[in-house]
Amino acid sequence: MRAADEDRDRTAAVLAEALAHGRLAPEEHAERLEAAYAARTLAELAPLTRDLPAVDQPGAGGPSDGTAARPWTAAEPVVAVLSKLRRGGQWPVPPRSAFRARFGAVVLDLRHAVFTRQEVVIEASSFCGKVELVVPDGARVYDTGTVLLGKRSTPVGGSPAAADGPVIRITGRSVLGHIRVVSEYDAHHWLG
Repeated sequence: MRAADEDRDRTAAVLAEALAHGRLAPEEHAERLEAAYAARTLAELAPLTRDLPAVDQPGAGGPSDGTAARPWTAAEPVVAVLSKLRRGGQWPVPPRSAFRARFGAVVLDLRHAVFTRQEVVIEASSFCGKVELVVPDGARVYDTGTVLLGKRSTPVGGSPAAADGPVIRITGRSVLGHIRVVSEYDAHHWLG
């Protein structure tokens, strides 16, 4: 049976989760991910994750009571209300995701994140809050969001964009808030 884009994306998510948990080395992850997006049939996809736990099954990092952890999906926005949310380390970045701050803050550290696609779309929205993205060196960032009585800032320094680096498209709106993109270089000096 022919594989659809959603089948390839599901395989990529399992591979990203395996990399994030140390089950795959970065080189093996890259090889399998390339094979996943080149696969034409489901039979070609199956061997790529056969030795890995599925992300939505028990034993895949879920609760120890035997129930399956419901995986986070990009369809569900991550929202911080009157609080601060920070996501960092090796976490899988889906093709599309949404992060929103309402009288709070969201910090997305993408320096060690695992991109499931070379190009991702992140909706960053704030209302009387702040969303900050720390992007890896070599990333190309395109901010097409809107602002009303707020601020949006994207990096001007850091390393030049790499041809094979991730492409991060930022959408969303800032109302009385701030959306800030910081390069890895700037974050190193800024965060110390």
